[in-house]
Amino acid sequence: MNKKILLSSFISACMLCCVIPFAAMTFVHNDEEIGNERQTDLPSLTQEDGKINKEYFEQLGNYFSAHYAFRPEIISLDAEIQSKVFGTSNLDSVIVGKNDWLYYSSTLDNYLGRNLMSERALFNTRHNLEITQEYLKENNIEFLFTIAPNKNTVYPENMPFYYSVKESQESNMKNFVSELNDKSLNYCDLLTPIKNSDEVLYLKQDSHWDNKGALIAYNKILDQLGKEHNTYENAAVTRKKNFYGDLGKMIYPSVQQPEYNYEYDINKTYEYVTPTKSVEEPIISTKNNNASGNLYMYRDSFGNALLPYFANAYNSAYFTKAFPINLALDTKIQKSDTVIFEIAERNLIWFAQSPPVLPSKETDVPDNIKKADGNFKVNAEISQVNMQYVSITGSVDSSLCSDDSEFILVVSDKSGKKRAFEAFTTSDEDSDYCFQAYIPEQDIDSENLSISVAVKNNNEFLLTESQNVSIQKNEVD
Repeated sequence: MNKKILLSSFISACMLCCVIPFAAMTFVHNDEEIGNERQTDLPSLTQEDGKINKEYFEQLGNYFSAHYAFRPEIISLDAEIQSKVFGTSNLDSVIVGKNDWLYYSSTLDNYLGRNLMSERALFNTRHNLEITQEYLKENNIEFLFTIAPNKNTVYPENMPFYYSVKESQESNMKNFVSELNDKSLNYCDLLTPIKNSDEVLYLKQDSHWDNKGALIAYNKILDQLGKEHNTYENAAVTRKKNFYGDLGKMIYPSVQQPEYNYEYDINKTYEYVTPTKSVEEPIISTKNNNASGNLYMYRDSFGNALLPYFANAYNSAYFTKAFPINLALDTKIQKSDTVIFEIAERNLIWFAQSPPVLPSKETDVPDNIKKADGNFKVNAEISQVNMQYVSITGSVDSSLCSDDSEFILVVSDKSGKKRAFEAFTTSDEDSDYCFQAYIPEQDIDSENLSISVAVKNNNEFLLTESQNVSIQKNEVD
């Protein structure tokens, strides 16, 4: 009898725990966003056209999972139990390390040396950045590219013990940098000064560097650019325990404890041109009459802490997180004289997948070209990023290529004249032997093109058969 009572009590307690978050939604409604998630709206039984919403129950389930009562408290309690008792995380996106350190799970493959970028994908990244630098140089704009190291690249000692065995000692950044010795790319190494520092420069509950680490990065970048700037070496600095990290918010949404960060008295002389409430915003423009130079900076979340330093160093500064980067148009509008690309190590492949929007350089149709038997795919459409360009994308049979093959698109319009354009080398989910070219629409006098691809392997060119392609025009809502 006692066993039956205990069993019934246990089942009742479990059912009550399941029912309470749903039943209490009427009184305790949760709209709090946790981490980087986006809240969902309550779905409707019908669509805008009056038809039945066939995905209603799936959407309703997603809504409930994001809005049930006491959600932050339940998630935090579960995280506390799993991290403190079992030394693991209750979220796939967060790794619980030693000494209360948290790491971003998206950096794990790179840390373990597995599923890394191929040699071809690394080439695509370097090649696209070199094309970008060459374009900017021709327009009298200085260029610098830098990588913000992953937290576990700099501080691997606090990663969990069960990740101690690596598949290789390679990493995307290591492999990328190793090929830059004979290249012209203006690359700024931030890993060395950060890793060699005697101080810890990343936050325990966050995936990014602290303000002191950001200051080191800022000084290193402007030193390499040769720009005079305030180093803030003698600036007053206060260490305050008031920072709530992004990873901590994700895993401990209701019980997260603040950690120490540094606040520098940098005597801000800039002002926002855009209506800016937070450095998290995707586009920010600043003006500073006490400085010189016009900066254009692509930056990700690592750039949040960099922004005040750079805004203080330039007369005008334009910071964007928009990707792909609409570089040609933006730098013209902003009258930029310096361009900086900063990207997190974990996202290095982005420049192989989506190169900046720049007009493809016209070149001569190669001589002494050989016919190739391999196939290629091609598509042409008005660019959704910048409608001044026709975006030509596609892929080439890998049997025609080497790891450092370059592509030239040979394009004929209705006039029959052949024109050749250098293309970005890109990667997608299926192949690393893809291409993309942005050709100004004014240079194309028909909606139908004949396109072939010249594959450059060292000094040899292989030419594919041509394909007829219609330019797709994307409808704007």
